[in-house]
Amino acid sequence: MAAGIAVALFCLSPAAQAQATTDVAPAPATSAAQAVAADAGSDAATLDSVVVTGSRIARPELVTPMPISVVRMDEALRFGATDAYSALAQNPAIGVGTSLASGPSGWDSGIASINLRNMGTNRTLTLIDGKRRVSASARSSAVDISTIPLGMIERVEVVTGGAAAVYGADAVTGAVNIITKKDIEQTTLSASAGLSERGDAQHHTLSAATGFKFAEGRGRVSLGATYAQNDALYRGDRFDWRDQPMTLPNPANTGAADGIPDRAHVWNYRQHYYAYEPNFWLADEKTRYMLTDGGSIRPMVYDIYLDKAPSQFSLGSGGDGRNLTDMHQLLGGNESTSVMGRVDFDINDNLYYGAWFNYARSNYDGAGTYYRDDTRTTFMGVGSAKAYLDNPFLPDSIRQLMLDKGLSALSIDRTYGNFPVRSEEHHRKTLTVGSELGGRFSDYVGWNVFAQYGEVTDHAVQGNVPVKSRWLAARDVTTGANGLPVCRDEAARAAGCIPLNIFSTEKPSRELLDWVLDDRDEHRTTTQLVAGAEVSGTAFTLPAGSLGFALGAEYRKETLKNSDDPLALSGELVYGGGPGARSQLDEGYEVGEVFGELLVPVLADKAFARRVDLELAYRYSDYTTVGATDAWKAGLIWEPIEGLAIRGVRSRSVRTPNFGELYEPVFTSTTTGSITDPCEAGDYHASPTRAANCLALGVTTPLPDIKTGPHITTGGNPDLAPETSDSLTIGFVWQPSFLRNFDLTVDYWDIDITDVITQISYTNILRLCVDLPSINNPYCAAHGRNQTPDVPTSEHGITLPAGAPLWVKAQQANVSRLYARGIDVGANYHVDIGPGRLGLRFTGTWLRDNVTETTPGIASGNVVSDGSYTNPHFRATLATSYDLENWGIALNTRHHGAGKADVNATSAEQYDNNDVPSRTYYDLSLRYRLGKGQTLNLAVQNLGDTLPPYMGFGEPGIYANNTVYDVVGRSYSLSWNWTF
Repeated sequence: MAAGIAVALFCLSPAAQAQATTDVAPAPATSAAQAVAADAGSDAATLDSVVVTGSRIARPELVTPMPISVVRMDEALRFGATDAYSALAQNPAIGVGTSLASGPSGWDSGIASINLRNMGTNRTLTLIDGKRRVSASARSSAVDISTIPLGMIERVEVVTGGAAAVYGADAVTGAVNIITKKDIEQTTLSASAGLSERGDAQHHTLSAATGFKFAEGRGRVSLGATYAQNDALYRGDRFDWRDQPMTLPNPANTGAADGIPDRAHVWNYRQHYYAYEPNFWLADEKTRYMLTDGGSIRPMVYDIYLDKAPSQFSLGSGGDGRNLTDMHQLLGGNESTSVMGRVDFDINDNLYYGAWFNYARSNYDGAGTYYRDDTRTTFMGVGSAKAYLDNPFLPDSIRQLMLDKGLSALSIDRTYGNFPVRSEEHHRKTLTVGSELGGRFSDYVGWNVFAQYGEVTDHAVQGNVPVKSRWLAARDVTTGANGLPVCRDEAARAAGCIPLNIFSTEKPSRELLDWVLDDRDEHRTTTQLVAGAEVSGTAFTLPAGSLGFALGAEYRKETLKNSDDPLALSGELVYGGGPGARSQLDEGYEVGEVFGELLVPVLADKAFARRVDLELAYRYSDYTTVGATDAWKAGLIWEPIEGLAIRGVRSRSVRTPNFGELYEPVFTSTTTGSITDPCEAGDYHASPTRAANCLALGVTTPLPDIKTGPHITTGGNPDLAPETSDSLTIGFVWQPSFLRNFDLTVDYWDIDITDVITQISYTNILRLCVDLPSINNPYCAAHGRNQTPDVPTSEHGITLPAGAPLWVKAQQANVSRLYARGIDVGANYHVDIGPGRLGLRFTGTWLRDNVTETTPGIASGNVVSDGSYTNPHFRATLATSYDLENWGIALNTRHHGAGKADVNATSAEQYDNNDVPSRTYYDLSLRYRLGKGQTLNLAVQNLGDTLPPYMGFGEPGIYANNTVYDVVGRSYSLSWNWTF
């Protein structure tokens, strides 16, 4: 690695720094080159050509072998986009990434990271001006693009297919390159504000970008900053919690192929033991009682019982109880500030120096859930609170019932909705600094050395978490010598224990909250040092043109340190029913790389061969974690006639396992609530193979809805090997001479990854076990089921039905294969009509396949993603604009295709409705130029106020899936822009 450090100073050629300064035509495949070619000059052999994403070689051509689509920030902002993520999300090639719409309790909540082709954020390489950035993820290499000031983003270029030979590991599905503004000679101020038609989901943004030259133009300074604030949005702001849909086992189902759905939608779903009111189960009466506000007790009822017989953990439609969706957060709140600056100085005609920095901080506000518990010992290891006869808070109605039944103790189940909701906060700071020195050996060969350091710190806070020992002590109350309620435990009393009334729904005292609640503070730091050197240009002239080349070396060091709260490590803030365990990590790796790239002009100005270019690239990498890897790329572009270019790229890329995949300590957790078990009543008869295999596992009759799930063991795997991806893109670009300002691109893409690194979910392990031809498979070996139904299990300490899942091992592993393929289509047209210009831009993706093969050669082992509602077969956008001198109007149409709720369903009668309809959204823009560089823009997003399909499948379900659908509804934003 010393050699890697010795080489360490490098990357993009000086020509690369010349790009991104001009206006960009929005052609999806060609606009990247068009954006920079206008300023680059004309001679193909000189360094005045430009570098586009996907290559390190400067060139003047408008079309490259690798498809590049472009998102113009000014166009995205016109339609009300508030950040780079929402702008990119309109590209059909972009899948469900991480954003403010992601769940509030994830490690990466609050960051914005890109997921190309819905194949994972960890398989998409994000670049800023062609350079890597430090990851903001707690475990993976995902970059937070929200740290780039909005006003400094010129455009974003998206490359499809493996790009690891050019940029290194992680570019398995492609690369996203954010091009920032440079050589700024004006000042631009902008402000925007918006809210939904319902008066919520407010957002505000202030942005500035400026620059100037000095030293007679030899020096250039660019500087920009953005402040953004977004309000949180909750499920209750859009939906009534009582209308929660759910897909549950159908009581009318009689078995396989009976024409009756195995699972059916139920509306107004709820469960008694989730209630905010104190409640308890009497086994002898098979009845659950609740404490009313008046202090009396009464049986709990449903409008419709959904169990065949009353049970302790029953479920129903309407009536008493609640579901767990009333505090579900649709959008997280966030406040952020980002600043970026760059200075470039031409020391002389052949030597220049550049330096840059980027600083950002953000405060993410996510809401968790209220603490709840019940009789299952998974909650804090002991279950819910006990009512004893000597508890001075014990209501008379419950005391009398206990006396009548001879009970000395009674378990009280409830949700503690009178206590503060548990919060999820992230306070991040991101810093990147770098500098470079470059120049030219001649008019045809340039060089560049650079070094860059990045660091992200994240202070993650889980607020209002019950402290285990204090909560248990506070809820066990007796009468003290002074006749007042006191904690039963003497040691706890001596430590200041405040008694907790488990029967009260009133707001607790400040003293009690201070005693039983605390915050969990976790600190994470990720760092990245990257440096290198490159020589690029043209070596000599061939008959068809100049041979372009790029040679270089790179060194990179990345580290991750995670320090959890001491109270969490001791088990006081981590327990069943509460926050999950985190890991103490202090890891790092280094990699040294060498790379080379050639652009070979094969033919030029020949019949049916106006241009034939061959593009080759190779990269060798040596990691301290996984050893040596290599990647390559071979591309060809052929222009048989003017205006038509046929292109193709074949590449091999690698992705090395990230910190979490390698080093995450092994943890075992217990699931609570309803689980997804294929041997349960609603799924048992999905296929004859499943029913036979469930029987072979000892499940003689379909299992009920078991509320105590298996112990799940997860963790990293230090023996993981790198993923290898073979990708292919073939397509054409058509720019007919008879139709000016029109271009059409069509590209077929195929990404095939072997040795896929993944952690198969416990539900898929259970499913694969019984859906493969026999139970003699690794997935059956990875879990165990109860064989002693009359004896409490060693895992859970309670009796469970025969065949109930007890444990599942779901650690990281190299699974067989993941492949995806489809076709991208882009079309652009601009024409002058009347006093203005009409613009049309279409971008669409047809997804043919997205499949994970878990068991080679056995189709029933495939986990299919294509055709699901989260990954439909067709997505598209169409932007239509008409602009006059001072006025402009535009309409953006976004289409998300139909799909299946469960695309891996094995039977047509598995669900009463498995078809999720499509959604089409319309965004309107009205723009007016006020004069003197000022512009006003009014945007109406989701003009039709279209909400997601109101379907279940999970809790809360499809209707609240804000990562896929627009849950805000119709919203308005007004922006002002002033350039002077």
